[in-house]
Amino acid sequence: MAGLLLALALLLGGAGVAGAQTAAGGTDARTTAGPAAAAARTTGTALPAQTTTRAAFPTPAGSTDPNGVTSPTDRDTPPAGHRLTAAQAEAIARADPKAAKVRRGTKGSYDSIFLKGQTRWQLSIYAPGKPLREIGQVIVDDASGKVTESWDGPYVAWTMARGYDGAFGRSITNPWLWALLCVLFLVPFVSVRPLRGPPLAFLAVAGFSAPLAFFNNARLDWAVPLSFALLLGLFAWSTWRGLRRPRRAPRDLLIGLPVAGLVLLGVALLAFRIVLNVTDGNVIDVGYASVVGADRIGHGQSLYGVFPKDVGRGDTYGPLTYLAYVPFEQLFPWSGRWDDLPAAHAAAIGFDVLTAGLLWLVGRRQETDPVAGRRRGVLYAYLWLACPWTAYCLNSNANDALVAVAMALLLAFGARPFGRGLAAGAAGAAKIAPFAVLPVLATRRRVAPTVAVEHGRPAWRPVIGVALGAAVVVLVTGLVVLRGEPVRLLLDRTVGYQAGRDAPFMPWGYYDLGAARDVVRVLAVGFALLVAVLPRRHDLTGTAAIVLAVLLGLQMATEYWFYLYLTWLLPLIFVAAAGDRPLRWLVSRDPRETVVPRMHGPLPKEDAPWAAGAPDGA
Repeated sequence: MAGLLLALALLLGGAGVAGAQTAAGGTDARTTAGPAAAAARTTGTALPAQTTTRAAFPTPAGSTDPNGVTSPTDRDTPPAGHRLTAAQAEAIARADPKAAKVRRGTKGSYDSIFLKGQTRWQLSIYAPGKPLREIGQVIVDDASGKVTESWDGPYVAWTMARGYDGAFGRSITNPWLWALLCVLFLVPFVSVRPLRGPPLAFLAVAGFSAPLAFFNNARLDWAVPLSFALLLGLFAWSTWRGLRRPRRAPRDLLIGLPVAGLVLLGVALLAFRIVLNVTDGNVIDVGYASVVGADRIGHGQSLYGVFPKDVGRGDTYGPLTYLAYVPFEQLFPWSGRWDDLPAAHAAAIGFDVLTAGLLWLVGRRQETDPVAGRRRGVLYAYLWLACPWTAYCLNSNANDALVAVAMALLLAFGARPFGRGLAAGAAGAAKIAPFAVLPVLATRRRVAPTVAVEHGRPAWRPVIGVALGAAVVVLVTGLVVLRGEPVRLLLDRTVGYQAGRDAPFMPWGYYDLGAARDVVRVLAVGFALLVAVLPRRHDLTGTAAIVLAVLLGLQMATEYWFYLYLTWLLPLIFVAAAGDRPLRWLVSRDPRETVVPRMHGPLPKEDAPWAAGAPDGA
């Protein structure tokens, strides 16, 4: 086990830092390459006044936005505050080997030179024809006259894939800090006598560090297949856990740290994460969009289709995402700019703390013995606080922890169908895709419709309960945010946009496998419907596993997948991997800490209850 952790740390140390390209960059998903200016230069038409303005000396020419591009007014005279002329910068960029390769590989391609911010130049290489498509990009530093960045392929359009240092999570991706969090996440399950290691699923969670390291080094050729392989492995494991009914008692899960130690470490981690978020965290586009949406709701304005230009597609989430940010935006009003956005920080911290608390409640409710329940809850909450992926989400101030809140609510209060519907509806009303788990939550086992009776109740009763719970969430949130706008507008901006979104982060997009992607999408939907009627486990562990499998199937079927989406899955992974295993605390002298949980011992013929509360379907 120590060797595994050492190898992980070395891998992160070697590949986790951004590579050759370390220029400061934004977190927007796509870059603006100045197509209007390029088209004007190609056709000989006049440029718009705002793209050709030249600042008076001594203010340097160019956009005050370091990533903004403008067209120079004179090719042979250096702009104000610059050393190079446009012609000189163009010649330097054209001499770059990668740029020359792009030009040779695309017959009829052409280029245009732009000022990038006030200190750099950008040469954009375009493919022939329309619409305008940028296929290469070279960045030249004006002061040194050297090429600092050179991009082709998917890196041209997707600046987030370029490995800019700190673009996501900032210092949380420091190799040493990340490795430490991985150790803290796994170390409770490491023991020497007897020799035991962490559950396989927890190793897979830590294993995503490898593709992230490649991603941070602008190596999608490694990051994409490794990420997909790990997702596929988790999908196979969770499907097996959800469909296979255990025939013997599960093996004890050994915990090598005392409960008090987990509590102290958890409190220290919580304080560290909050301080790091406030002092170091950045707000990426999804957090910015959530604050903008909350501001519009608070002012009684239309939500969909009217976002600012710097986050024009920020209205792609479900209505609950923006509603959840309203209290925080009211406390810390939006300034109208993409600044530090304290409301996004407050929301991210709130969702993080809430998920940790709900996971404690999940463990507490899962056991019949209160002492054992509190200890299991401590373990679940600690895993959330120690997991590097939750810290990654928190320090990016993303909104993905909102789905984790909904999944934790599902595990804590899903004993009754209406509660399951509310929780799954909340997850879907936040991020759309989790609506796919509704069928598997609404059914228990495959039976004939005319004789469907279970626990003395009609089998259609859980279906109605789940449907009503989800409908309540959808109707309430939809009515609040639409304000008379047509439902079609919401569907076009959310489902319509997400379904047609292309990206290079899964094999279908990176290798241009459109036909295979369509097949996988059909299979993912078919799987979500099929497991709803297959015989399966119906205890809390089995339900967490099969819901996890459905979400993994959907994530693998998309092109736009990102590491923040792992946050959705973590509450389900914790319970699916450890929920039915008795906890044995190796360093405790308190016999109550080894209380046998409900799933220990021979299993009855019928599935064990959902939790210590009411049985599923009641």
